[in-house]
Amino acid sequence: MHQGGRGLRVLSIPAGHVYTAAIRPEDVEYLPDPDIDGNWWPHPALDAAWWEHLPAAELPDLVHLHFGFDHLSPGQIADLTGSLRRRGVPLVVTVHDLDNPHLSDQTEHHEKVRLLVEAAAARITLTDLAAARLPAGTRVIPHPRVVADPPPGSGSGEAVGVFLKSLRGNVVSDPAFYRILARKVHDELGLPLRIHVHEDSASTDLVRGLRADQAGGAVDLRVHPPMPDAALHAAVAECRTVLLAYLRGTHSGWLEMCRDLGVTVAVPDCGMYEGQADDPRGVEKYRTGDPLDAARALTLLHGRGPVPYAGDRTRQLRQIREAHREVYREVAGR
Repeated sequence: MHQGGRGLRVLSIPAGHVYTAAIRPEDVEYLPDPDIDGNWWPHPALDAAWWEHLPAAELPDLVHLHFGFDHLSPGQIADLTGSLRRRGVPLVVTVHDLDNPHLSDQTEHHEKVRLLVEAAAARITLTDLAAARLPAGTRVIPHPRVVADPPPGSGSGEAVGVFLKSLRGNVVSDPAFYRILARKVHDELGLPLRIHVHEDSASTDLVRGLRADQAGGAVDLRVHPPMPDAALHAAVAECRTVLLAYLRGTHSGWLEMCRDLGVTVAVPDCGMYEGQADDPRGVEKYRTGDPLDAARALTLLHGRGPVPYAGDRTRQLRQIREAHREVYREVAGR
């Protein structure tokens, strides 16, 4: 635990993720992530027994848990919070996902979030909409910028895009959804729907169906390897508006990236995505899984023209770091 004079030592789970690295106050030390075959997960500090054997001199001032606890059962979560309580280590929890985007049955996830939130000395989430679903006193600290240096031409794109990456379970995979969506967008705007998919999904029914749909001119299918950040940002910046084709989830770093690039975003009504809007003109909600309503949202956004990010991302980042510093000092008794 803290010994007089030195700065706060925080066990952030994780510590090196792009999000957590961004929010770290400059005068706070995040203990390094473990190296587990090149990954930080499963983090050993999520095992209750790890805390029982940790020497007192090595205890951090607090734990800040973001994500990475999917593999734990509710019982193991309860054991973990009990170990932290016995060792006198405060827990800070940021609730990124009220609903886990990778699970169709949310029952166990909801129970784990409940246990963590009840045990936490401080609770944080990213939007007012999410905070309304959490206990009173939950702090709202927004997602920081994703793109520090937007590529030239950002905010002047014309395309209508969907980025499906490797077709994870939280993304619509029905070819009919994209076929109807693309035809409606093409009819309304005279533009094809530009659909990006990673090449590891090239043999899926969705991609095979989309290939067949290209002949009509409504679908512009682009199959490629995962792109490095600079290429990805450039590809997104070619769009005026982008659709998030999610079936479930809560918040989205993708939405933040699009807005950093001046790209407007059509978001499903299944999460709290609308609450991330910096400018209400930059985000439009549609009914989850409904291609015609998704086309309506895309057409409306495209017709509004470019909507630059409304705010000062540099100042916001300073405020985000200061807000976390205040939380840490409060729970650590500093």
